[in-house]
Amino acid sequence: MKRAARSPGQPTVLVTAFEPFGGRSINRSQLVLEHIVRAAGLPKGVRGGAKGARVVARTLPVSFSRLGPALARALACKPDVVLLLGESREAEQLRLERVAVNRIHARIADNDGMQPIDRAIVEEGPAAYFSTVRPKSALVAVRRSGTAASLSNDAGTFACNAAYYLALHRLHRRQGEAPPAIFIHIPTKGRSLALRDATRGVLSLLRHLVDQTSRSASGARRAATGNLRASPAGGRKS
Repeated sequence: MKRAARSPGQPTVLVTAFEPFGGRSINRSQLVLEHIVRAAGLPKGVRGGAKGARVVARTLPVSFSRLGPALARALACKPDVVLLLGESREAEQLRLERVAVNRIHARIADNDGMQPIDRAIVEEGPAAYFSTVRPKSALVAVRRSGTAASLSNDAGTFACNAAYYLALHRLHRRQGEAPPAIFIHIPTKGRSLALRDATRGVLSLLRHLVDQTSRSASGARRAATGNLRASPAGGRKS
C-alpha cells in the first residue's frame, strides 16, 4: 500500500493485519485494515491535532520465519502509535490483548508448512511483554463507538501472539520510551460482529491514541520552549 509523506509534527500510525491462513480465502483483519486505509483519506480521518495522522498499513505473513523481517520493515517508519490486528475463531467481539508471551505452540502449520511446538519467540527474551497502552482506557475508547469489546490476557501461541511479542520487543529496544502499542483480535464470524462495527471500534481507538500522542507531544514542545526561555542568554559585552 502507498505510504503517505510525513509532515513535520504529524504523528505516524502503523496498522498491521495478517494474510489469510489455515485454508481460508480471507482474513477479517485484512478487511478491517483496508477500511481503515480508506477512512484515513476522509475529512474525519484519523485525527491528531489539526494536521491529522499519517497511516502506514502493512499486511504480515503467517510465517514464523518471515514474520520477524516483515515486522522490522514495517517498524522502520518509526511509528508514534502501533496497532496490530488479527482474527480469532473464539472471539465474539473485539478483543484487546493485554499481554504477549515469549512462546510459540502452533496448533496448525503456518503458510510455509512449519509447525513449531513449545518454542521461544526470542531466545533469552523476557517471558512476556505488556501492552504499552492503558488497557481500560483503550476499552472505553472502543466502547464509546458502540462496538462490543473486552480485554483479554491470552493472545494465543500462534502468529498473532508472535507478532505482538516481536513488535513490543523491538519497540522496547528503541531509544526512548516505547510508543503506544496494542493488539486487537477481530472475530472471524461476521454474525458475531459486523465488519463495519469492527472498523468503527478500531478507528475510535486509533483516534483516541493519536489524540493522546499529539497532546503529549504538544506538552513536551511547550515544556522545551519554556526551558529555552528560562535559560540565560549569555553575558553581555561591556
